[in-house]
Amino acid sequence: MVAEIGPVVQWKGETFRLIPSRFPPVSVYEGLVANDRLNALVDIENLTNPRLQSQARIANLENKDPKTSARLQNWNLAPFAYGHPDGSTFFDADRPCLEVAADRQTALAISVAKRQRFLACTSEGPIGLDMRMFKTPLSGRFVDLRCLDAEEARDRGRELGKSIGDDVDGVLFHPIERPSATAISVLNGSTLEQTLQAAHYRYQWNGERISLLYAFDDIGTRIEPEHLRSEADCLAA
Repeated sequence: MVAEIGPVVQWKGETFRLIPSRFPPVSVYEGLVANDRLNALVDIENLTNPRLQSQARIANLENKDPKTSARLQNWNLAPFAYGHPDGSTFFDADRPCLEVAADRQTALAISVAKRQRFLACTSEGPIGLDMRMFKTPLSGRFVDLRCLDAEEARDRGRELGKSIGDDVDGVLFHPIERPSATAISVLNGSTLEQTLQAAHYRYQWNGERISLLYAFDDIGTRIEPEHLRSEADCLAA
């Protein structure tokens, strides 16, 4: 049951997020065991892999084909199967969700802030980090907390999240990384449509902060990270 913390609204649109990208892909066990044992080790790990267990359970209960189902697509399923040990804006670690942005610039602003915190905590030296943007159409019923400013949503998020039940699909809110924009905390993976790979970026970390972004496009677009927070569209051609 939803507490009276905000109206429940129908929301539909494209959403965006970024994840680290590496091509060609590298096996998680590469360099740790002999190459002729990699496949056997992967088979053993798969027996207890929570994403694969969730995929099999949902496929069986809902008669879905993992090869064609948007819900069972790896990128859509993994955030709910693994969760995050630090939780999210509104929910702690035992209530997995997927946080996405309603536009590309906000997705970049959120991603840069998160990567910057991580790289600072690990004392990483200067490095270029390749990231891939995903685009996922979304449609569902959400508690609309955009009546709160971004700081209040951040500061009261976990308190408010306790009042949000399973009869809604998530929360709309203003993210602290770009307060004028909309982000969505998605609780229900079945509201996600097929995820598509979009633009490819490189974040240039100078040892202290992410100082520049490069887009792998036809003109090699350069983006100043501090401009991402602006209400203005800094990605416009």
